[in-house]
Order: sequence, then C-alpha cells, then structure tokens
Amino acid sequence: MFRSKSALLVLLFSLLVASIAFAQRGSESQLNQVEIQVHVTYPNGRPAPQLLRVDLMDSSGVSAMETFTNDLGEAHFHITGSGDFQVKVSGMGIEEAVSDEVQITQQDHFRPVYVQVHATSDPDPNSKPGNVAITSASQLKIPSAARKSFEKGLEAFQEKDYKKAADLFQKATVTYPEYDAAYDNLGVALMNLGQTGEARAAFAHAVQLNDKNPDADRNYSRLLLSDEQYGAAKELLQKALTVEPQAPASLILLAIAQLRTGDYDGALHSALTVHHVSHEGYAVAHYLAGRAFENKHQLKNATTEYQMYLRESPNGPEASQVRAGLARVSTNAQGEPQ
Repeated sequence: MFRSKSALLVLLFSLLVASIAFAQRGSESQLNQVEIQVHVTYPNGRPAPQLLRVDLMDSSGVSAMETFTNDLGEAHFHITGSGDFQVKVSGMGIEEAVSDEVQITQQDHFRPVYVQVHATSDPDPNSKPGNVAITSASQLKIPSAARKSFEKGLEAFQEKDYKKAADLFQKATVTYPEYDAAYDNLGVALMNLGQTGEARAAFAHAVQLNDKNPDADRNYSRLLLSDEQYGAAKELLQKALTVEPQAPASLILLAIAQLRTGDYDGALHSALTVHHVSHEGYAVAHYLAGRAFENKHQLKNATTEYQMYLRESPNGPEASQVRAGLARVSTNAQGEPQ
C-alpha cells in the first residue's frame, strides 16, 4: 500500500516563488527543476523507519545522488533536466528494494515515487511500531475500500489524469469522511484542474481533520500566500515544522511569508536554517536570505547570499532577480562609508 501522504504538486514551487517572492512575472529557467519525493512503506502501509539509505540511480544503474529517509519514511531529491531513474532503498532491518523506472521529462516539476520494503527477520529497533511517524487515529481506521480508491487516485495522478484522480480521491472521502490525506490529495488534483476554490476547501478540511499533516499544511499555506493571508500561512507552516523541524519546503515558504510581513530577522532565520540541511534544489534560500539582508541594509551579507545562489543555480527561476539584486546592492554600497 502507498503511504497516505500528499502528492505535493500544488503551485509548482518555482512558479510560486516567482509570483510571491518579489520576482518578475514570466521568468523561466532554461532547465526544469524536478522534485522527486520518495515514500518508503511496509506492505501494511506504515512508513518505513528513518535513516534508510535512498539512492537515485541513473539509467546505467549508477547512484547519481543519495540521501536518507526522515522520520516519516520519506526522502527528497531535486534534479535539473530529464532522464530515466530508479530509486533503491537499503539499510538495517529491511530487504533491499528497487523501484520501477521513473521517467522524468522536461514538462515535469514533481514526481512521487513509492517503494515498498519488507522487514528482515531481525529488524532494526527503529522499525518497531512505536517509533514510526506520527499517524492520526483516523488513519488507522481507514476502510479497505477507501484506501483502494485513494491508491487508485495516486496511480491516476502519476499518469497525470487529474480528473480521474480527483474523482477517486473524492470517492475515498465519501467512503471515509475523516480521510485527511484523501482531502489533501483531492486539493492537489483540483489545483491541477484549475479549480482553486474547491482545492482551497479540500485543503482546509484536511488540515482540520489532522493537525499533524505537514503536507496539507504546506499545500494550504501556498494558497494562503497567493491570497496574501500571510499570518494564517505562517501559523500553518510553523505547525508543519513541529512535525518536520527541518523540512526545506516549509522553511522556504515560511521565509516568504516572513519577508512579506516585514519580519526580516525571522525570514533570515528560516532561510539560513535551510543552508544547514540538505537543500539541493533549494537555492532560492540564498535569494530569500539576500532579500532579508538587503532590507536590513547588510549589503555585504546580501551580496554573499546572491552570489551563492548564482553558484548553485546560475539558470534558476530567480536568477534574473538575483542579478538585479546584485546590481542594486552594488549601487547602494557605493554611497556607504568604507
């Protein structure tokens, strides 16, 4: 069974930043940035333990990138471009498992990958039920019919049949009205169908049903940010961070909300926290830190952050804004005493 987590394709992240974080409309990178979100579960649908090794292998079977599962049994990769990949999961307490082939195209911005693992006869203590991720009581009661509709919805979503996915997620919520993950994914599918109002209602209901669903918190916060409801967005994102304290996506979105409300110290803290965790594909953290430093009139620090962005992502979605920031900082610095 698939983990009951969101597919996280609400408002393509680079486009969100381009429209909210002081960027000019219509800017595009030459190469697409793709988030690969890996969900590792046991056959019963429970999340696998943290610190399992996850390898992203290229078409020749060579590991191109590696990371480890978090306490939700998830791992994230961010790549630029396209290609064929597989995901391999290994570690103590499980039998090694390899996913089906994952094809990334120039049109993709997000791709969920589901890998099922089996416990060995002498599992690692971290895989015991008492140490798995936080799961709402309602999720433990999900009827098999609702779960089947949900899983078929995920399959349709992976095939980009968003109408079918929405119908299946809706069916899952009818079968089991407390299915927060189904409401969350319903919102994702509706966003891809351009039905923003309906998506907003689905996300709000998911958040109401489960106060420990960081995916739903992030998805709903994206809409709140686009509606300029920054206070409500910050509240949701801070709640998400209590479940996933170092999730780069939550920290980035929080930094955007903090910048928009003039909380430059808060934005700096959020953006700089991203620097200290694995954040490949999140060069935008340097852009946001640069904006915060610039607003605090710390121009040397702003310059450093902008330059770091360009080193990590010279053709990134915010590259033109970063170069404009560098020019602006340079001009302003000329009038400052040495």
